[in-house]
Amino acid sequence: MGIILTFLYVLLFFAGPLLAETPAPDSELSFDERIQRSLETGFRDPIGLHHYIKDGFRTESPEGRLKIKIGGEARLDGGYLGANDTLKQSFTDLPGWKGNFRELKVRLSGSLYENWKFQFDMDFANVRQIDDIWISYGKIPFIGEAKAGHTKVPFSLEGFMRNADRTFMEVALPVEAFFPGRNIGIMCWNTALEERLTWAAGYFLLTGSFSDVANATDYLSNAFGSSVNFRMTGLPRYEDDGKNLLHLGFSYSHQFRDETREDSQLKLRAHPESRLTDDTFVNTGQFYTEAADLFGYEATMVQGPLSVQGELFHMFTNAESVGDPRFWGGYVYGSYCLTGEHRSYDRSKGIFKGVLPTKDFHLTQDGWGALEAALRLSYVDLNSREIRGGTEIDFTAGLNWYLNGNTRVMFNYVHARVMDRDEPPIDGGNAHIFQVRFQYKL
Repeated sequence: MGIILTFLYVLLFFAGPLLAETPAPDSELSFDERIQRSLETGFRDPIGLHHYIKDGFRTESPEGRLKIKIGGEARLDGGYLGANDTLKQSFTDLPGWKGNFRELKVRLSGSLYENWKFQFDMDFANVRQIDDIWISYGKIPFIGEAKAGHTKVPFSLEGFMRNADRTFMEVALPVEAFFPGRNIGIMCWNTALEERLTWAAGYFLLTGSFSDVANATDYLSNAFGSSVNFRMTGLPRYEDDGKNLLHLGFSYSHQFRDETREDSQLKLRAHPESRLTDDTFVNTGQFYTEAADLFGYEATMVQGPLSVQGELFHMFTNAESVGDPRFWGGYVYGSYCLTGEHRSYDRSKGIFKGVLPTKDFHLTQDGWGALEAALRLSYVDLNSREIRGGTEIDFTAGLNWYLNGNTRVMFNYVHARVMDRDEPPIDGGNAHIFQVRFQYKL
């Protein structure tokens, strides 16, 4: 009996939009628009829940106290990697045509009584990796919103942004090397001065490597230390609803590490701004450290379709066995929307949300989406004291085609140059990477 009821419920679920009583479609609407309106109108099931489709599948209780959304992201990459003999000797499997699912994520999110929010992300492209699992409560005096669970650490502009909203296919070299990634902890954030100022602070357990974004692995247990993290941003200029703005920010992270445990050793590394290979051209290897301090500085200027962004990072370690090494890196890039749009900005979090086309792409109507060109220069230095992890400088050229607010096609060319690395020995290594991505998000 239970199976029959479940089948009837599922049947009603999918047939509901066609059976629901809605006003007659406007005669001027196209067939696609009529279907879209029917899906967005949705239907109510026997227990009163309202189901509809709008940037994902949504369910709401009769009075809107409970809201649930099922969405996700899919990113499919392909391309060609070429390398000179120096790199081929160290990474024999590097050259050639390659492809993979960079991300295949399912996201369940929602709210309860407006103030409570929750989210659960699972990435099936990375062996069912859990990215986010958290719950938050908002409208707390002074604190604003508080969150507990497994989530991104508040640090760096590009690191803290949503993956699908970044300008390039991959984060810049120093962001991957230094960004703390995700960990289990508690954090709070708020705005001030009419959202011209944001701040976020958190305390996290260290449940993976310092740069867990580099190996795409998050561990939910066996913490080997803890960290305190802080990020503040400001908008000295904000005009025309974000078409013209100046963003400034500062981040700080201090880690307390258990230097008596082998799995607490620090390792910094970075891929060549491509995940078509698992090889990391710069890599410190593991070393013991009692503590680590990381400073980040960020700035972005948006002037209509033109955007210029940069970040600078410095890391200081308390690792006497290798001479207390210090590492640094930075990047700068410029982008220009050839079709006139501009990067949109989230004033509540001090991050960018990407580009929204003025006209969506449509084969039979006047609309080709948005086109954005970008150039980036990035550098990371993982050589200091007794650590010789190498230095790398990358030049990346990108072209983004936003078909609509959910779909994007990306083209990136990366020229990477690696120098002064000991294990394996690399000096004067060069790589040329041509890569393309199809991305869809909800």
